[in-house]
Amino acid sequence: MLTEHELSLARQAGVCLVTREQPAYPKLLREIHDPPLVLYIRGTLPAEELAVAIVGSRHASLYGMQAAERLAYELALRGITIISGLARGIDSAAHRGALKAGGRTVAVLGSGLANLYPPEHAELAAQIAERGAVISEYPMETPPVGSNFPRRNRIISGLSLGVVVVEAAARSGALITVGCALEQGREVFAVPGPITTPTSQGTHQLLKDGARLVTSVEDILEELRLAPQPVPQTATSVSAPQRRSLAEEEERVFACVRQHEPRYIDAIAQDSGMEMSAVSSLLVQLELRQIIRQLPGKRFIRNP
Repeated sequence: MLTEHELSLARQAGVCLVTREQPAYPKLLREIHDPPLVLYIRGTLPAEELAVAIVGSRHASLYGMQAAERLAYELALRGITIISGLARGIDSAAHRGALKAGGRTVAVLGSGLANLYPPEHAELAAQIAERGAVISEYPMETPPVGSNFPRRNRIISGLSLGVVVVEAAARSGALITVGCALEQGREVFAVPGPITTPTSQGTHQLLKDGARLVTSVEDILEELRLAPQPVPQTATSVSAPQRRSLAEEEERVFACVRQHEPRYIDAIAQDSGMEMSAVSSLLVQLELRQIIRQLPGKRFIRNP
């Protein structure tokens, strides 16, 4: 039974509650053996059942981040909703890929909506709520306790037709989502990675165990027998008009940022011949315009 305090917190945060008995409750999720009794929803869950989950390591490589973002982008362009968990690494890359395509995405939390985790993804969560939904089965003020996350994974797979794993160590939480997917009769996909990295061990084992190999979005569409209609493309990657709008100093800095090679600020400053303070300010401007992005360790790379 929900208390008045709980209902008041939800109302103040613009969160709606949907129970299993209500028509708005997702049909695919209702069909699993232990669906949540209630969903807290910020945003709007898509009415369509065309959804694919993309999950993976929180300690993702640049390769993994680019692969997750590209797959999410291309699936979203075809009208498919991207489901993930808002975590650092692969999850956030998948959400951003869907948003860049102007598509829909849903983030499933392991905490209450009033206790967003990780906190640095607050802005990303707000963007997701505008294009889809941020949801949880936990009361509003529930903290991000570790035991909550494996349980929430059944919702990620339960909302989806299939689960794509991009980078996972041998004991990754993403493999828990795979276990849920198999129990629910969902398809499982895996993206291969370098044989030298620990985050390839889980995905390569999945491939040995029979997961569908993914080298392009067509592999996913073919296995799920999907031929959805594309959504209008409103991509935010760097376009020619954006490049033409750069001021001279912005262009100098942008020219020193690579597409596939993350660079530290001191290397960018050295190549541009500009003062570090000026380069730092210009990098912030370029990042705000989504022309470049910052990776962990204060490294910068161009947006695809």
